[in-house]
Amino acid sequence: MPEHMDHHMTSQPPDRTRWRRTAMLTLAAVTVVPWSITACSTAQPGATPPLATVTVTRAPKPLPTSLPTSAPVPTPTPTSSPAPVPGATSVPVELEGTWRSLDQGSAEVLYTFRPDGRFERAEVMMQSRSSGTFEFDIGTKGVVDVTGSTLTLTPQGGVQTLHDPDSPSGSYDGRPLDDLSKETYTWSREGENLVLVGRFGAVTYEPMTQEAPR
Repeated sequence: MPEHMDHHMTSQPPDRTRWRRTAMLTLAAVTVVPWSITACSTAQPGATPPLATVTVTRAPKPLPTSLPTSAPVPTPTPTSSPAPVPGATSVPVELEGTWRSLDQGSAEVLYTFRPDGRFERAEVMMQSRSSGTFEFDIGTKGVVDVTGSTLTLTPQGGVQTLHDPDSPSGSYDGRPLDDLSKETYTWSREGENLVLVGRFGAVTYEPMTQEAPR
């Protein structure tokens, strides 16, 4: 190797050697400083770190704007009693029941007197003819008033039916009654029978039931 080249590699200027030493010390210092900081922040072995107390305040729940109400208790509906019959009065026990007329020939009359003062009457007249059977029916209902031995009937409605084989064009069914005038009788009991005396005389009735139908 030439002499001038060996001299160049083995000898270095003093300034460059000083710069390298300073740079290496600086780098070593930068490397050591973070370790030192870490070592200082690490707790000593066996030491108990202080406990931190954290206070948490819980906000109270807002009160409900409306309180729950209990389910309403159903109110029982009062049962209404039957309305009284206008103009009706109580009927004596001796009159209660259904009565059928006796000895009326081709006609028959049935009365029903109820305890609450109502009455129903059915009048039937039937005749056999050569052209057929003649039939005339009248049904009446109303209220009865009994004062002593006087019995007053006040009709409130009724219908009549006529079947005449000799006059078919004059027959009809269920025609409303035109005459609803009051009727007055004198009543009495003869044994088990009932006797009613009216403008056409006395008519005897036999009991059909001991208690009037409801």
